Amino acid sequence: MPKFEAIYIKYRRLMYKIAFELLGNVQEAEDAVQDAFVRICDNIEKIGDPDCPQTRSYCVIITRNICFNKLRHSTPLEIDDHIPSTDNVEEEFFSGIRVEAFERALKKLNTNYRDILYLTVYEELSLHRAAELLGITYENAKSRVKRARKKLAEILKEVGYYEK
Repeated sequence: MPKFEAIYIKYRRLMYKIAFELLGNVQEAEDAVQDAFVRICDNIEKIGDPDCPQTRSYCVIITRNICFNKLRHSTPLEIDDHIPSTDNVEEEFFSGIRVEAFERALKKLNTNYRDILYLTVYEELSLHRAAELLGITYENAKSRVKRARKKLAEILKEVGYYEK
């Protein structure tokens, strides 16, 4: 089976779920997934084995970024998502933050910071895996997480949602 077809079969439902949760609209979610697959097709040579975690994360990041771009260019949307619970440092860092404030603050981060937090918090990947997926060194990933947390805390303090 060709690589693109395998990726499509394996991740289309996950990508649609993410798009629908972010956009809240069937047509917009379908458009976002279609756009994501166009990008995947354009970059198919950069993608490894369809069954590896990096490919899954790549599909998730592409879909999410397309949705964020659509949201940026549309009317404001309330996000009713929840922050997944974790048993690590991120849980302590993000505890006490209202979900809406977190989502809005996350959207204000630059792509590098947003992606590293997404991969380590939402996808619960190790820093080593996130670095590998993003094509950066472990030390760079560690620095990005530290800077991203600091920037996210600054944004949340500005709007009065982060008390620590």
